[in-house]
Amino acid sequence: MQVQKLFEDELASRGVTWSIDAESGRHVIELHGGRLLVSLANLERDVASSADAGKIARFVDSIQQSDLALDTLSAERLYWILEPNDYVDKASFRVPVSKRADRVLIHLSLDDKLVSWVTADMLRQLDLSDSEAEAVAFSNLDRALSEAALETSDVDGVGLGFISTSLPFKAALILAPNLKKVTEEKLGWPLLAVAPDRDFLYLWAARHSDFAGRLGEIVVREYAAAPYPISTEIFELSDQGVRAIGAFSAPR
Repeated sequence: MQVQKLFEDELASRGVTWSIDAESGRHVIELHGGRLLVSLANLERDVASSADAGKIARFVDSIQQSDLALDTLSAERLYWILEPNDYVDKASFRVPVSKRADRVLIHLSLDDKLVSWVTADMLRQLDLSDSEAEAVAFSNLDRALSEAALETSDVDGVGLGFISTSLPFKAALILAPNLKKVTEEKLGWPLLAVAPDRDFLYLWAARHSDFAGRLGEIVVREYAAAPYPISTEIFELSDQGVRAIGAFSAPR
């Protein structure tokens, strides 16, 4: 399916002007007097995995609504999420978590559908300093994890944890400051985790380090098919924070 052509046709049908950025190869969208730089990489993966061409129209919907989202900025919608660090254009507010992943400051739209990287202009509109926004984003992750449900399944004596949440990026919950408080009773502490996609997260006790080998095929498959892939790394979650201790071979 030629996602790029269908995307461009959808823009044309709505009278949206676009061009190609010579440096990055991305689409430049002229919208509401401004310019948006758009990558189709995630959209192409999303359409390929689902064979749903309707996602293209919905993607354009989200682009057109992005300007509206700036009118509904709220500090309560700031979060840190995990993102791969191989983007050509880097986020304004990002901190390396591992060799392959960063934590990135984002704003989530009120309908939980549009994730926007935060810019300095957005923080000015919110009247927040960089450090204040950082603290608020962690606090919001804390709240989201408190409201989520931690479920566990026994897999040959190893407790495997899953988190149910309304957030469209559950993988980011490994960054929540209250993770230990929420998980220690059921899973133990420290933990190991895999997060191949924004909305995919497995957790288990670090003392069962060999269990990681059983998840390799799942992690690689999810990463390859994910609309928003993060990393095939194995993360250790401890009192010292989050760090990658290994990685499964990612598909080329």
